[in-house]
Amino acid sequence: MGRWITALFTASTPRTAGYNSIDFANLQVHSILLVIFLMWVGASPNSTGGGIKTSTFAVAVLNILSLVRGKERLEIFRREIAEITIKRAFATMTLSLFVIGICILLISVFENDFTLIQIAFECFSAYSTVGLTLGITFKLSMASKAVLIVLMFIGRVTMLSIMIAVFRKVKFTGYRYAKEELTIN
Repeated sequence: MGRWITALFTASTPRTAGYNSIDFANLQVHSILLVIFLMWVGASPNSTGGGIKTSTFAVAVLNILSLVRGKERLEIFRREIAEITIKRAFATMTLSLFVIGICILLISVFENDFTLIQIAFECFSAYSTVGLTLGITFKLSMASKAVLIVLMFIGRVTMLSIMIAVFRKVKFTGYRYAKEELTIN
């Protein structure tokens, strides 16, 4: 029974507060990758948990399934999901992976003593403001810690929100260009 409780607690920890009852450094690589995924997806919307949010991930996955089935619209529970919501979901996911990837690259340049999986774990944890570690945080250089601090801020605010605040909004125009379909694959 204790193993099941530990497994459930360990599965919910990466999505919320960062409490841990086990040493994550002792996990197998496939388990660490699963924890990274759970941290990245994160909590549900309107909660204090980090990550890209479960609704963002769900919209993206359901949109992919809708495209595979040949549908032009995304429909869930007799409702059509607005196109802007789908665009925001994919923008949020793409920007999060881009920013995390840049931070992994930067820290891997600054640090030679740690594996890529350890660095990735720290970056995903920082982006999702989870607070989990594989035990390397205190060993990182000041430059790497600064990268993680910036990543925590970006993860909390989201890169999409930062970009919206920085860039000017386009004024409404009363015209539309002809639509063009591009080959994507």
